[in-house]
Amino acid sequence: MNKLPVALTRHDANKIARYTKRRKQFSAAFYALCVAIALLSVAILVVLLMSIGIEGQSRLSTDLLTRSHSELQPQRSGMWPAIVGSLLVCGTCGLLALPLGIGTAIFLEEFKPRNRWLLRLRSFVQLNVSNLAGVPSIVYGLLGLTMFVYMFNLFGQIQVNQSSGWELMGAKHLYQVLTLEPDHAVFIPQTNRNQNQITIDRPLDGLDQDWNPIAIDVWAPGTPQPKDPEVRRRTVAAGTTGGTVTDKAWYYFRLPLDRSFLAGGLTLGLVILPIIIIASQEALRSVPSSLREASLGLGATNWQTVRDVTFPAAVPGIMTGAILAMGRAIGEAAPILMVLGATISKESGPRHLMDNAVTMPVLIFNWAGRQQQEFKQLSAAAIIVLLVTLLILNSVAILIRHKIQQSQP
Repeated sequence: MNKLPVALTRHDANKIARYTKRRKQFSAAFYALCVAIALLSVAILVVLLMSIGIEGQSRLSTDLLTRSHSELQPQRSGMWPAIVGSLLVCGTCGLLALPLGIGTAIFLEEFKPRNRWLLRLRSFVQLNVSNLAGVPSIVYGLLGLTMFVYMFNLFGQIQVNQSSGWELMGAKHLYQVLTLEPDHAVFIPQTNRNQNQITIDRPLDGLDQDWNPIAIDVWAPGTPQPKDPEVRRRTVAAGTTGGTVTDKAWYYFRLPLDRSFLAGGLTLGLVILPIIIIASQEALRSVPSSLREASLGLGATNWQTVRDVTFPAAVPGIMTGAILAMGRAIGEAAPILMVLGATISKESGPRHLMDNAVTMPVLIFNWAGRQQQEFKQLSAAAIIVLLVTLLILNSVAILIRHKIQQSQP
């Protein structure tokens, strides 16, 4: 009877030892599986980078960074307009998504209402944010096409080669008329927007090609033409017709936005907005509740607590989410194809707010689908440039986040 407890204790000890050994074996096996999966992911990434590097290293030159796309000379094609376009589109995207996303996250986490209807509104917003985070980007492209490009046709239906909608600023409408001097034109201010052409039959006041005021003379056919080049540059043959042109300043703005880089940036802002909201919410939740309670206990209002305590403590996490979101935005192609189209033949970046733009993902998509070997090599080189641009932007954002962390007490 005295040995029974000893036998039971030894049995339990052996059972526990076997269980512990088996648990450690499973733990080691799972750890090895995780390490193998991580190494496999890194290996795939290295293979992809090596293949892209080998394919595109011959096209990495200053021409790639300073020239534009060329159909006739693929070996001289470049991506400068696409670089500028991507930066402007992503800048517009950040200006929309970051303040709106962070503000929404602060409302959802820090200003929890007590009113029944406001509580329902908060629940409705939270539910939709969670759902929108999983919506494919092509759906956002269709939404941006309807909202920003056409604006539900509230300002008139967009028609080819016709000015529709409301022009708010930055536009100067003129008639362009050819003079007696070859390849030289003068301009006459347009007074009637419904009149697309003008016929010159008498002297008028107008502008030269440098936008200086001049007096436009009329030459009657059958009479001697003037010989002086300066006079010929401001002389128009009687009966010459001129068509309308629009001089657009850099701040030219109209509604609807049409296929402009602003429409593309706003669409990308919708794509990354749920990501920023969710990441900002998680960053705010990670702030200890004791900090809020201490601030409120000292007599601070809810807004003062958010401004001086909660938000500064959550900034590093919020910026991490913003970096990830902007990294996705700069690599998106589907929404841009829907909103801006697949045009890549641009000599420069956008010249005004309503101008179209080429982005790096769309340019890579176009080059990669061509049959010429030169364009395939250019697409690989463009991928390298896109990765380097993304790394530079992320590095700057990480540096700013580090500076903010150091400045906090």
